[in-house]
Amino acid sequence: MKYALSLPQRQSMRRIFLPVPIYLKSLKFFIAVGQTLMKIFSRLKQVPKWFQLTGVLSLGLLLTMSQPIDALEKDKGNLLDKKRALFNRLKKLSLKELGEVRFYNPEATSAARKTQRLLDTPSALFVLSQEDIHRAGISSIPEALRLIPGVQVARVYANRWAISARGLNGLMSSKLLVMIDGRTVYTPYTASVFWEVQDVLIEDIDRIEVIRGPGASLWGANAVNGIINIITKTAEQTQGNLVTTHLGVGEEQAVLGVRHGGAMKKGHYRVYGKFYEHDSFVDAVGQQTDDNWQMKRFGFRTDWHLTKRDNLSLQGDVYDGFEKQTNFFALDVPRIANHHIYLKGFNLLTRWKRKLTQGDMIFQSYYDFAERDNTGLFKEKRGTYDLDFQHRWPSSDRFEYIWGLGFRYIHEQFQNYTPIVDLDPHKRQDRLFSAFVQAEFLLQPQRWKMIVGSKFEHNDYTGFEYQPTARLLWTPHERHSAWMAISRAVRTPSRYDATNKTNVLQGQIRVKNSGNPDFRSEVLRAYELGYRFTPSDQFFLDTALFYNDYEKLRTFELKEFQPYPPTLITKLENQMTGEVYGLEMAAHWQATKDWRWVATYSYTDVQLHILPSSQNIFKEIEEGDTPHHQAVLRSLLSLPHHLTFDTVLYYVDNVPSQNTPHYTRFDVRLGWQPSPNLELSLGARNLFDNQHPEFGVGLSGNVDIPGEVRRAFYLHMDYRF
Repeated sequence: MKYALSLPQRQSMRRIFLPVPIYLKSLKFFIAVGQTLMKIFSRLKQVPKWFQLTGVLSLGLLLTMSQPIDALEKDKGNLLDKKRALFNRLKKLSLKELGEVRFYNPEATSAARKTQRLLDTPSALFVLSQEDIHRAGISSIPEALRLIPGVQVARVYANRWAISARGLNGLMSSKLLVMIDGRTVYTPYTASVFWEVQDVLIEDIDRIEVIRGPGASLWGANAVNGIINIITKTAEQTQGNLVTTHLGVGEEQAVLGVRHGGAMKKGHYRVYGKFYEHDSFVDAVGQQTDDNWQMKRFGFRTDWHLTKRDNLSLQGDVYDGFEKQTNFFALDVPRIANHHIYLKGFNLLTRWKRKLTQGDMIFQSYYDFAERDNTGLFKEKRGTYDLDFQHRWPSSDRFEYIWGLGFRYIHEQFQNYTPIVDLDPHKRQDRLFSAFVQAEFLLQPQRWKMIVGSKFEHNDYTGFEYQPTARLLWTPHERHSAWMAISRAVRTPSRYDATNKTNVLQGQIRVKNSGNPDFRSEVLRAYELGYRFTPSDQFFLDTALFYNDYEKLRTFELKEFQPYPPTLITKLENQMTGEVYGLEMAAHWQATKDWRWVATYSYTDVQLHILPSSQNIFKEIEEGDTPHHQAVLRSLLSLPHHLTFDTVLYYVDNVPSQNTPHYTRFDVRLGWQPSPNLELSLGARNLFDNQHPEFGVGLSGNVDIPGEVRRAFYLHMDYRF
């Protein structure tokens, strides 16, 4: 394919690199915008001047560009003429050239509860496709999240991860909403996610949508720092049979998955099974940390097209397994080595969608049961019923409304065997009522769009909560879009916050901590700016700036010190504020039809401040749980003879509070598809280093013997028939 610029491409370049005289005419407008933005940023606390200036220049320059673009295009005719010109250009291309036209603008549903393109989304959204996951050699959901900018992923043990978005990371990270096909998977015990039990057949994932920043106006409490939505393929997309195996040394010992998909009257179905076994990690001196784990999982999905307007889906999973740990700091009992945790659970989800003359309605319900038996320590059982309804109504060409109602009922049963961990009361039922409404206005077609909305909830801990947002999208050109957002979100209390009684060791000090029935919701006010730019079919750039202002953050307040044995008596309260600000970038470049590059970078800075009356003992640990810099560089190369060669380079800055140094990780994969039905791949992870830690000793989970990620090699096979 020739690389000389065509006439339309040269015209696009002229639109992008505008003449200097036109910029000078807009200087007055730019200065006015800059002064207004500087006043806004000057009110934000503890933000460096470079960050203020970057935000001012970014948005001010984008707003300024609206005048010259209009000036250049005012005589080019209406939108219909442009579409005709594009159609005529496409008609001249051969089938081969037509297949090479790539305009990176994926679809997503999580940002607006409807399907929309990335360039039309006023949120910091990143979409990870099945191809991205497959060609990176990913075998678990947490490892796939490393590829996403602004998401912090650290492996603590072989079976545990610390995952967050935009800072405040930890083993019990509590400000991230995670869903699988719209089903919420966080645990109300700690408001965190047990990632080792969140799994599907990786080959059945269609995409992973990640929103960095609050999405609480649509999805509710705990969608504070971000949303992760794992979306699987429909049953129609997974017809036939699949056998997938993954054998390795250093990490996964064995992964075996089988799936069968078939057709039935008015619909399709699939069933699958998966077995997963992971080896133990090693510590700094090479000794095994006894944290190996094993999991068995079975599931199904059915999709019916009942009528031309009605679609019905039913899906479910059941799992059973165990994991080992040697990480509990026991009080007045010996340390527990080779400790087994037995895990089991199931879920069932149904979704009905009806297309209306204008808009659509969706009703979803699910039940989720989970049991964790920490042998000799405690046992937890939890059942969750959830109902969700939404109605989307485009009332005119310029106005669209979406509203919904929700109800969730959770019943929990807790039984402790030692004084290490306890909850009071042991049995509890919680109810959550919610409603949301959001309006979308086209202020100027093809140019300006505004979104305003809020979610309203009532929970049994803090009562009524509101979580509004206001977003503005500006599209000066079909290849440019800029957006800004102001949002409020809350993280409601967990059972740990309100009712826990723990007795653990932190280093050589005993800590007796108790929950607080008066614990309040943590509050976030977020300010975001974003810009997306695709100068050609081969290149795409996505940037976002954010400033998060927190209040009522959780603190461990010292109430008493007992000298012998050294014991701290603490209680959970809300006596800390904080600011987190940063920058996120993602670039996609289709260098040739066979070679694609993806680069991401994120900068995050966390600053926490305790109130004058506070005696929080862990402020420095929480403040330093997040690396400042993260970067990922991916290369996806298709070679002759049905070969693919893919590499991923990761860089993660040091984590000060965890005594974890920075590390560079290099993964490589060679794939071969000798026939349409068979694909083989050979890969290596962490090729540059024999082993390295990613998270260490600290408050976030009371890590006793942190594991270290080892160099690993694997052989993977996918066979379809």
